[in-house]
Amino acid sequence: MFGVDAVDVELNQSLGMTLKGLAPILKRGGDEAEKKFMECCWCLWRANGSELLEPFIEAAFNTLPKKSRAVLFERMLTIVYVAQDSVVKNSTV
Repeated sequence: MFGVDAVDVELNQSLGMTLKGLAPILKRGGDEAEKKFMECCWCLWRANGSELLEPFIEAAFNTLPKKSRAVLFERMLTIVYVAQDSVVKNSTV
């Protein structure tokens, strides 16, 4: 697994920001912060799967206010459930 320095490099190359620059957005919470968090997750996942995603979540998730963390958790669960549903439906065809 990579560290936050590798996360910063990838975020800077892909989105033009770093964890330090992202922190004020995340601290405010709300829809903008939640969308930005998910955008960063998607970007890091495409770049290197969980190797970059895990250190990003460890560094950034708790920066979000409690309400935003709850919203993101619900969204992530929904994504997982939809993906599992799709796999089940495709395996029964």
